[in-house]
Amino acid sequence: MREVSMHSAAGRCFRNRTALACFGLLLFVMGCGYAEYEQRLGETRKYYAYLDRIEQSLAPKPKWTDPQKILELRVPRQFVPIPPAPLIKKDDGTYEQPSIDPRQPDYLNLNFPELIGAWDSVFKVAKGNGVTEDHKGYIYALSNYWELGGERATDAGEFVSRLETYLTDTLQIPAAPQPKDRQPEIYPKTSPAYQVQLSYDHFSFPGKNINDTNYTFEVYSRKSGSVIGVLVLVLPEGIDTQQKINERIPMMLESFTVTPNPPTQASDKNSPAQGNPVQTAPGF
Repeated sequence: MREVSMHSAAGRCFRNRTALACFGLLLFVMGCGYAEYEQRLGETRKYYAYLDRIEQSLAPKPKWTDPQKILELRVPRQFVPIPPAPLIKKDDGTYEQPSIDPRQPDYLNLNFPELIGAWDSVFKVAKGNGVTEDHKGYIYALSNYWELGGERATDAGEFVSRLETYLTDTLQIPAAPQPKDRQPEIYPKTSPAYQVQLSYDHFSFPGKNINDTNYTFEVYSRKSGSVIGVLVLVLPEGIDTQQKINERIPMMLESFTVTPNPPTQASDKNSPAQGNPVQTAPGF
């Protein structure tokens, strides 16, 4: 009888140990699952915080686009679009571009080639000793799109290098850095990247004096197939950091979409169906 009792006790002990082991394993598995859940929850919070920063920093949705949807963009929140002048209808029923495009710079003898969109904003600029002044900043959107379907199709791929030469000659300032020292810039730069990363070529023209204030011309370009989209930022130096422009520019670059589809031969950029007129700089 005693032997049976001892076997029974041993069995109970074994079962208890097994139960404890299973319970411990269950807790371990649950702990791993909870840790994974917490990690995923943390990543979700970061993602929605990223989306919230975008919405607080850029112009409201939907993205700006031109009538042909060549370019799509969300500019920093403080910028407003500069409307184009309408096309002029001639006696023969065809249309021509107006001689003056209000989107082109009025502060320099400069006309941006193949201009598709423009925006401006007023910034507080530090002038020293606690003094600030209001100065305008600008964004210009350009593309070689119409060149691809016209007489310049053969050198449309050199649009950015021609633009660099044109700005160098007009501003009388060399671009920085020099082409041999340039590296592609990737946006978004954050890790993890919550959207497809875009590669840009970037150069600038710093220190251009306009109305007694130094400005920097920043040029960002990217390709989509044979179509090139370009953003030129003309901003006064010394912008108050509270205006968050340096935080918002990378977000804008993340939003920049360029169509991969070149125009058909039948396309006519001076047709009213094409919407905003596109101007080419003299001598470009």
